[in-house]
Amino acid sequence: MAEISYDRGAVQKSLRQKIRRAAARAIAKEDVWSDFDKTLQAERVVRHMYHPNSQRFFKDETIVKIETEPFTHGAMRHCFRMKKLATPPASATNHRFHSYGWSRALNYVAKAYMIGDQIDSSDSGVEAVLSDVLLQYEAMKWAEEFNRLDPPKKIDFLRAYALQFVDREGQPMFAVERFIDGRDSYGRGFLKHNTNSGFVDEEQRRKTPQVFSAHSFYASNGTRLVADVQGVGDLYTDPQVLSIDFRFGDGDLGPRGMALFFKSFKHSDLADGLGIPIFPLSRNEKRTQLNYDDDDSTISSVLEEEKKCRFEKLDDNRATRKMALRRPSDLCTSDSSVDTARRCNMGDMSKVIKQSMRNLGASHSKVLKRTKSDVDEIETSLSLALTDTVFDHSAFHRMESGEVILRGKPASQESDSSSTVDTRRELIRRSTEFKSIKWRAAPPMKITNETKINLGTVHYHLACLHGMDRFPEVVPESVTGASGDSPSHDITSVIFHLCHAASLYCAPACLALARSRVGLGTSVSPLLGANVPVDFESAKALCERAMAAKRSSAAPKIAAACLLFQIQEDEGTCGITEKIRILEEILSLMTQQEGEDCEVEELLASQTGRSKADGFKVGDKVEANYEMEGTFYPGKVVAVSEDGNLVTVEYDDDGSHGQLTIEHVKSLEPATEIAVAAATARLSDEEALGTKNSDEEALFEDYDLMAKLAELKEGTGDKSEASRLFQEASELAMTAGKMKMATELSMKAAALEE
Repeated sequence: MAEISYDRGAVQKSLRQKIRRAAARAIAKEDVWSDFDKTLQAERVVRHMYHPNSQRFFKDETIVKIETEPFTHGAMRHCFRMKKLATPPASATNHRFHSYGWSRALNYVAKAYMIGDQIDSSDSGVEAVLSDVLLQYEAMKWAEEFNRLDPPKKIDFLRAYALQFVDREGQPMFAVERFIDGRDSYGRGFLKHNTNSGFVDEEQRRKTPQVFSAHSFYASNGTRLVADVQGVGDLYTDPQVLSIDFRFGDGDLGPRGMALFFKSFKHSDLADGLGIPIFPLSRNEKRTQLNYDDDDSTISSVLEEEKKCRFEKLDDNRATRKMALRRPSDLCTSDSSVDTARRCNMGDMSKVIKQSMRNLGASHSKVLKRTKSDVDEIETSLSLALTDTVFDHSAFHRMESGEVILRGKPASQESDSSSTVDTRRELIRRSTEFKSIKWRAAPPMKITNETKINLGTVHYHLACLHGMDRFPEVVPESVTGASGDSPSHDITSVIFHLCHAASLYCAPACLALARSRVGLGTSVSPLLGANVPVDFESAKALCERAMAAKRSSAAPKIAAACLLFQIQEDEGTCGITEKIRILEEILSLMTQQEGEDCEVEELLASQTGRSKADGFKVGDKVEANYEMEGTFYPGKVVAVSEDGNLVTVEYDDDGSHGQLTIEHVKSLEPATEIAVAAATARLSDEEALGTKNSDEEALFEDYDLMAKLAELKEGTGDKSEASRLFQEASELAMTAGKMKMATELSMKAAALEE
């Protein structure tokens, strides 16, 4: 074989020529902000840049010029044009490209939160800006995970940071990122592909942004979903990250935002190829999803909304979480009416259950006129509620061998010869694309126990959204009420998602279904009780399922256990041992709930006054790059430099010290806002949505339960334990202000001691 000659000098010369031509094109390109006033005074700013590994911000200084008037604004923020000189890297040897001054300064957009016509320089305004930067980096993290699967089109997010104008009064802070100009390969400019409140752009028919959002959910074990995907081509900006515990600010709609997304998400061949499981939807939900050609390159006319200034659209839904997701009735419900409803619920519970028992043999009244397919779907769903969800090959739209199943449209029954030829060509095209996807198909994503728990939460919230009349278009025309009117929401979809949530051990869903199974009302839907047949055995099984739920707050488990105890009491078939077991578990859960509340209060108190921008603090637990050898060892921070960029670490193993820059230090503690959110996750629905789940109200007071347990212990002959329990019940009643009850219980305790 002839030896291939290699001229190193010629290659280097060719490379230099290419670089010069690229630089010349960049220099010759017209500045889209050529009208920028370059005579503006330059200002000194402190740049806060986020370091993902350490989960902290570090600072440096730079110089910028920024216009005094915003060029556009949204509902909450004003956007200013800004120029910043390109800073050459420290290792650069040729600074020629960086020596053009302000005439070649880079274009940036600086966004500031406003109070009236003034920039918000308060602590909350600063925190809001830093949160926006964190969101960008959080989205970048999941974009990297997505790109590791080698999708047909890789994505990226602009790098963002915060600038603090330290020489201005109040030292206001701006969120800053590069200005995106131009169009994608299809001639389209800036587009919003989906939002944090469920909008999915069907006109532009892009698969990649939607599949990325779905992938971020499963890749994060169901704890995150990147929404508000928008930008030019596959370069995105200003996302909103939805979390299972509402930790990412006012735009984070939590699991309800995730539910809104999956309600609109259409599973595609790209999702199949990347191993993303199918999110189950009810038959009526699938019917209302718009049909579209599953083609990533299709272009359609621009929506009227897309004609709005893109920066105005960025703020459209940032302040709408509570109003958008609350029930209309919640907006006018007072605390006193909630308390009245709770007392009525407790007092009538046994009566309602006993009435349901008497009516069990009679035909169950049906409020809605439903088709046979609706009835069948409800029966199938109810049977699913008591079985564990299995993620087998069918959940990933794959064959048993693991091969992806081809998605395609069936040929029309009535077609002429020309349309048949076109259909055949279309199937050949799809088959070719499918083979390409199958060849590079990723293995099915791992569905962890944490993912299952969070999926159950999303299904539960989707049922709640149906119950609050969020999707009237899903109600089929064939369904009518007793008066002939259409119901306000689709009860079939409510039951479908509640049962899927129950199959994933979602405690609130199990509780809602159990209440419906005994004829009690539920906060999820007023139609639920009348359209779910009474079945006490299923109700008891659902209560047990709720009590067995992992990573659930104590409240729904306590309510489910109380309901189970009441059913057992009314049936009269349960033995003393079983009743004691249930009561002891309820009291244990109540103690757990008190501990959870105390932990939250202590954590919030310990974090008071600590900002996202504070960086490392003395005492923080970290891992540090020992002797810069690439191996990280645990230790704690013993000193931090004045600018926050140098950290002194004391290593745990030998007590030695090392001083490192923060990029070589990793936090072993969550960032402040993450730590607080993680601890308060169990309160997030109530705090974020401003509503209480009346299903989760405990049906008995703790002193009542303690007294019942004491009576049962007395019945078994254990007088010493019964006396102790009566005395504890007396103290609990006294704390609750029930003095008469406390006296009676104390007397019972004393009598047993004689």
